[in-house]
Amino acid sequence: MSARKLRFFFRWGRIRLPYKLLLVYTPLILLPALAGIYSLTASYTDSSKARTSEYATNLLSLMGQKIDDRLSSYEKLSKQIMTDDGLLSWISVKPKSIYENFEIQNAINEKLNVLWLGADQNAYIRAIKIVTPNAQYTYGKNAINDFGVGDANFNRQVADMKGSALWFIPEAYSDGYEKFEAFRLGRSIRDKKLNVLGTLTIIIRADAITDIFSQTKFHEDVAIKLLSSDNELILSNGVQIREDERQLLTYSQNQLHNEWRLSAQLPLNQLYEPIYRTARLAVFIVLICIAIGLVVTQLLAMDLVIPIRRLMLNMKHGIKGVRPGKLKRFGGAIEIVEMNDTFISVMYEIEQLVDEVSRQEAKKKDAEIRVLQNQISPHFLYNTLNSIRWMAMIQEQDNIKEMVDSLNRMLTYALRGQGGPVRLSKEIAVLHSYVTIQKVRYQHFQFTADIPDELENARVPKFLLQPLMENALIHGLAQADRPGEITVRARTEGAALLLTVEDNGIGIEPQRLAEIVGNFGQADNHFGLHSVHERIQLHYGRSYGLSITSIPGKGTEVTVTLPLQLHPNEEDEQHA
Repeated sequence: MSARKLRFFFRWGRIRLPYKLLLVYTPLILLPALAGIYSLTASYTDSSKARTSEYATNLLSLMGQKIDDRLSSYEKLSKQIMTDDGLLSWISVKPKSIYENFEIQNAINEKLNVLWLGADQNAYIRAIKIVTPNAQYTYGKNAINDFGVGDANFNRQVADMKGSALWFIPEAYSDGYEKFEAFRLGRSIRDKKLNVLGTLTIIIRADAITDIFSQTKFHEDVAIKLLSSDNELILSNGVQIREDERQLLTYSQNQLHNEWRLSAQLPLNQLYEPIYRTARLAVFIVLICIAIGLVVTQLLAMDLVIPIRRLMLNMKHGIKGVRPGKLKRFGGAIEIVEMNDTFISVMYEIEQLVDEVSRQEAKKKDAEIRVLQNQISPHFLYNTLNSIRWMAMIQEQDNIKEMVDSLNRMLTYALRGQGGPVRLSKEIAVLHSYVTIQKVRYQHFQFTADIPDELENARVPKFLLQPLMENALIHGLAQADRPGEITVRARTEGAALLLTVEDNGIGIEPQRLAEIVGNFGQADNHFGLHSVHERIQLHYGRSYGLSITSIPGKGTEVTVTLPLQLHPNEEDEQHA
């Protein structure tokens, strides 16, 4: 087998199954369909061209006749008005008052109502204006500029026609509410002795002609224009033909009024519209065939491809840690469904193993915490007994009872319960007992607790502050040459509870402070700091623990950062 064939089969093997199915079905459907479309459209070309030309010519002739008839009807109406004896008699009267002018206007309106109702096309008449040297009469809706009937040029052109009708190209007018385009048909009004009585102007909306354009069954992209004798555009249907468009037919009719003519331009695509329609039908049939092929492909995909993809998605979710209960079961080929069920079963087994490991880790952490707590008790007991020994050596007094009571309270607090979190107020009470004991040995120091009322119920690990206070006494105040002070404060910062133990002892040199902080993971002679820091991180995680600031000669401040927990746990309260 040649290298080219090997490359082909290699690439074919990498193509996904849905695309393979499309590559197989598409040529089988498209090639016969395209050949049929070509043969069908070729057979329609000649006959469609002849029919389209004949159809367009007939429509244009009919449209020209309609326009000519409509223009003639308006001229006929104007002639009826200017020859009506009643109207002529009213127009000839010179009104002596506003009231008489109003009566003449009403009489003219009644007469024009009779004439105006004569034909449907009269609905396009916007107004009829009669202007005489003595008065001006308006029938219908007037415009803001009186339709320009007072313009000297307009009156001169109408007078030059000596009573014949004169059409003016449409202009834009407004009555204050709407804007519109309208023709003006002007004629001079003469009496029977041919004396000029005034000017008659009929205002006709341009819709009278453009509606004829839209009523004719031309396609939307045919450009229809009404042109003057010098080829000036009068009206159009608004369709623009590109200059580079090849035009099939241009038709012109010159028998209209005022030597106007009608022109129509049909793009070449109008000729082939029946062909395009047939081609679209054929394309529709092809698309149906393709849709059938896609349906068949989809049926195969639903049984094979989609289940495989869902299985892969389940596997990706399982790798990312999604619980087996949220993995989806689906239908499809039996073999793929069984593979998915097997995978979900395996994920359940893994989940059980992970839960078991988590439980073991939790037990291990609890045991480590208990070990740390048990390490604290003997260490504290040794120092307490040593204080009692010192007191006994110095003098025998009744305050030994107070010291023993304080020791008893602390031992009870230390050994009672399971070592869960306790209220901050309890932890502070134990510190007071501890101070009572330590004042026997370290007499010149004062202890102050500054705890806001709203934080007294905050939850803290048991024996959290006592090692810090012991560390402050032994390493901070014992070697100082001034009365000592230890202050415990509590405050919140966002969702964290901050507890500080501050002393005014000898402080810590920067180099030594860096060693202490660096050895938090190891048990050195600052055992209390190490145990507290490790307990906090075992309970709450790496983002919590101790921080230390110190100024040599002035004192040290240890800050404990814990999550803020204000709601007491009743079970812990009962066992603490």
